[in-house]
Amino acid sequence: MARLGDTRMLLRAAAVAAVVLVLGGLVLQRELADRSDGDAAGAPSDGRPAEGELAPDFTLTSPEGARVALSDFRGKTVVLNFWATWCPPCRAEMPELQAVWEERGEGRDLVVLAVDVEESADAVARFVESLGLTFPVVLDVDGAVADHYGLPGLPSTFFIDADGVLRSRVLGPVFGELLEAGIAAADAGGAVPRPTSARPPAR
Repeated sequence: MARLGDTRMLLRAAAVAAVVLVLGGLVLQRELADRSDGDAAGAPSDGRPAEGELAPDFTLTSPEGARVALSDFRGKTVVLNFWATWCPPCRAEMPELQAVWEERGEGRDLVVLAVDVEESADAVARFVESLGLTFPVVLDVDGAVADHYGLPGLPSTFFIDADGVLRSRVLGPVFGELLEAGIAAADAGGAVPRPTSARPPAR
C-alpha cells in the first residue's frame, strides 16, 4: 500500500510538472510572438532605436580627452561599434573595421566610431595601440550610451546613413558579408550616392 501511495504521489507530481511546463511554453510562445509583432511594426519592444529613425546623438571623450559627438559625422556613413577590451569577439572584428576605415575613412565618406563600454582610458589606449587602430575611439565610462541603445551584449554594431538615420544593426560580431551589407544599407539610405562595397580590394 505504501508503494501504491508513493506511485500516486509521483504521478500527481509529474502531472503538475507537465501542466507547469505547458503553461510556461505558452507564455514563452506568446512573448516571442509579441516581440515578433513589435519588430514587424518597426517598433522594437526592447527599447533599442528603431531602423528608419534618427540614431540617438551623444557626446563622449576619447582616451586622450577629446570630446566627440555622433552628430560630428553627419554627412558620412557611420559604423557605430560598441565593444570592450575583455570581449574576444570584439577583438576579432577589429581588423576588418580597421580595413574598412583605411579604405573609406580618414577624411573620406565613412567613419568607424568605436564606443568602449565601461573601461578606463588607460586600458583602452593600450588596447588601441596594441592593435594599431586609427579610427575614432570614445569611452562610455558609465555605460549610459550603451543602455540608451538597448544593447543585449557586446559587440553590437549600428549602421547609420549620412542623414543620421539608423539603417541596420548587428547584435553580435560583424564580419565579412555582415559588415558589407550593413555599410551598403547605410550608404543607400544616405543623401549622397556611395559605393556599395566595403571590402578592401584583393591584394
